[in-house]
Amino acid sequence: MKTLHPPTLWRRAALASAAGAALSLAACGGGGGTSDTPPTPTPPTPPAGPTTQELVQAYVQASDLLLAQRMPDGGAERYALVDGCYLGNGSTKAMLVANWSAAQAQNSAHLLGRKMANVQVLAERKTTNADGSARHEVDIGYDEKYTDGTTVIGQTETVVAGSTSGACATPQTGDALRALGNGRVAAVALVSRDRLRVLRKLADGTPGSPAYRLHREVVFNLTDPAKVATYAVVSWAPGQAGAAPLSLKLLSPRIARDAAEMQGLPGNASYADNDTFRNCLSNTGNTEASAATADCTRLGVGGNAWGPSTTQLDAQGFAAADAAFASLGLDKAGAEVTFALYADDGWKSVNGQQGKTPVATYTLKIKNPAYPLAQLPAESYPMFNTLSPAEADIVAAFKAGGGTAQATLQAATPPAGGLPMVRSSLYSFRQGPKNAADAGPARVRTASIPGTVAADGKTATLPFGGKPDGASATNYAEFGLGYTDRNGRDIQYTLEYQ
Repeated sequence: MKTLHPPTLWRRAALASAAGAALSLAACGGGGGTSDTPPTPTPPTPPAGPTTQELVQAYVQASDLLLAQRMPDGGAERYALVDGCYLGNGSTKAMLVANWSAAQAQNSAHLLGRKMANVQVLAERKTTNADGSARHEVDIGYDEKYTDGTTVIGQTETVVAGSTSGACATPQTGDALRALGNGRVAAVALVSRDRLRVLRKLADGTPGSPAYRLHREVVFNLTDPAKVATYAVVSWAPGQAGAAPLSLKLLSPRIARDAAEMQGLPGNASYADNDTFRNCLSNTGNTEASAATADCTRLGVGGNAWGPSTTQLDAQGFAAADAAFASLGLDKAGAEVTFALYADDGWKSVNGQQGKTPVATYTLKIKNPAYPLAQLPAESYPMFNTLSPAEADIVAAFKAGGGTAQATLQAATPPAGGLPMVRSSLYSFRQGPKNAADAGPARVRTASIPGTVAADGKTATLPFGGKPDGASATNYAEFGLGYTDRNGRDIQYTLEYQ
């Protein structure tokens, strides 16, 4: 077993979420045998329906109960509280039900036992549908508490009772509240991330040059389950007064993979349809945040994160990177980022989006900025403190038939005042160039292989694959370990071989 990244990392590197009662009255007749005309009875008061608060309380109880003990086996049960006209993050109820699987159940296991807390009614709307039926929509806010000690703060959701007639082809009717979704045609999200990359040579596993790189960045997550968009423009205000707005042009993974114009370019690869959109480069170094100059069909695509990095792991290097991040305007909670989604061919030319009309536009706010690098000592980052077998043997297996590695883990620790963090990912990944004689994307990507962690959380088993099927070789491999506070902020570690 080899000691890989002990907390002395910086020192070494610097050097190298009742009814009203019915009332009846009896008339009394007078004497003399003549009775008065009896009064008209007062009709019973109809029972009052449940209040909005009572409807919301019943929804919260049903929602908590659904996932109290186990993950449902089938999609219909899992999404029983979702309305037939649900649309959220690009998925309909039918899509959610059809796509539910054992793998999804496993990936969302952290939801087991979760509770909705601090529930508030933010707004409500009582309307009449075109067919005369009634609809009652309620916007609620709440926190979502998980059994792992984390809480998603400030969740919002729209729920509906009555009828959703006219909203879709499969409307639903009922007295109870159901989830209606956020109405977005695709999924958009912002993640503020601090990332430690440990760089090794794929040839023999020895340290690269540089051996370490730190990133402070924002991840622009855009996925498109319904295949609505071909590209998007993400824009935000810079942190410097008078500076031009900043923006990125993000290309659909379907286009980056399949379009004739993208074949053989950087980033042309065997993406899955549900992979994230990726940034079209404006220059070969990918240092310009300008959607107006991005050239997808000449320079290809990169990743989906933006922010500075440094290999100078000391106070001076941290300060310079933090200053660069502040200049981007992404270092403050509440900073707004706009996603404009397009379904045209504007990706084919430089500034091809000019004059085009987006099919949807969404503005999000940074919930929590990435931590300043100066606040994160080596002990704050997740990492493998030891790894076996030897890295020379690991890279040889990545290039051949794969294998299994064992690691001791260091958990992420946020700075004082930071929210608690939990492990969100542990995986291996590799890719390689397509066989020259085969058509299709130039690079063959593989699905990530999840690792497993011992009950004490201190050690992990990491299976990893060898040369990808359909590739001529492995030219990149990676292990990853990530932590999240579930409130828009991650700390991540990657051990990269290239």
